[in-house]
Amino acid sequence: MSLEKIIEKILDDARSEAQVIVEESKVKAEEIKAVSRQEAQEQAERLTDEYKKQGKLEASRIVTQARLERQISSLVCKKELIAEVIDTAFKQEKISKEMLKRKVVLKDGEKEEYFSEDNLKEELRPHLEGIIAEVLQI
Repeated sequence: MSLEKIIEKILDDARSEAQVIVEESKVKAEEIKAVSRQEAQEQAERLTDEYKKQGKLEASRIVTQARLERQISSLVCKKELIAEVIDTAFKQEKISKEMLKRKVVLKDGEKEEYFSEDNLKEELRPHLEGIIAEVLQI
């Protein structure tokens, strides 16, 4: 065999081997690409599910907060209405100082003391609020 044929044989073998390596590399690259795509798809689905869950929780929180604010607003309005009814009743009755007197029984006797109109309102408020709310159906 001549030197030229030996060199050509070596080059042919090298080309064949290089071709095999290139083909194997392409197959390996496609496998890596497919696995990476699958992992990316799974991660995207996990993230999408997580964000949907977070969105639902946030929406639920907002709805709950709105309901709470509505209830608080309603209670404030009811309280203001009841306070207005109590104030109007006290104004219409023209309460005298004698009407605001009470007897307090002590160990060593009795004592009379006078309520201020404001103290009387505050003391009666819980009882009156229930009655007024019932009458007004609020």
